[in-house]
Amino acid sequence: MDTMILTMLGVNGPYPSPKGACSGYLLTSDSGRTKILIDCGSGVLGRLLNECTVRDLNAVILTHLHFDHMSDMLPMNYLLQAAGIESLRVLCPQTPDKVRRILEDGALDLYPMKDITIGEMKIEFLPVSHPVEAYAVRVFCDGKTFVYTSDTNECDALTLFSNEADLLLADAGLLRDDWTIKKPHMTPGMCARLARDARARMLVLTHINPSYNAEAVLDEAVNDYPEAMVARAGLRINI
Repeated sequence: MDTMILTMLGVNGPYPSPKGACSGYLLTSDSGRTKILIDCGSGVLGRLLNECTVRDLNAVILTHLHFDHMSDMLPMNYLLQAAGIESLRVLCPQTPDKVRRILEDGALDLYPMKDITIGEMKIEFLPVSHPVEAYAVRVFCDGKTFVYTSDTNECDALTLFSNEADLLLADAGLLRDDWTIKKPHMTPGMCARLARDARARMLVLTHINPSYNAEAVLDEAVNDYPEAMVARAGLRINI
């Protein structure tokens, strides 16, 4: 039985493709009573409004405060004011401070990245390897598990964190030839090996650089995880 639905609102990074959007994912319980927006980069807000109203959201999770994951929270504030909504729960990192301060005005009610239950979903966080404070997200709902790596280079703790995930959404932001140990993202092959080692039941590659061909991204993953998929805006997955 499906217990969550993941809707890909935007899957690009660090900038959107001409017809795409940066990172943004709507996670909805099967009952429809719990809706959580995970990341809200450039172009995500308009796509969100095709799926639900902001009043329907239980919370927003910002995995880190790079602009391709949170810039649409600024017009979100205007929308909340227009809708007469005084408060929207937003879980986000404490740093970078100068970016976080931008979110402190208006109707955004900021919470720390601590494990929490929201509606029907139990949510846990794991610090990952990125130039700024960043977190992977794990969501449990009625026996199913969803894991999103956020932006990260290889991170040993992710294997256990992703253990037997029903869906692993992983950062494949760099092709193999563009990767070094100092870069802020994984490769598709790293994502595939993470999914294999964690025994994830489904792998979706995301944070797709618009300069990359989706087939090239997929080709680097299928040797280690043949069922891997490349995310695309509008894709809806039943978990």
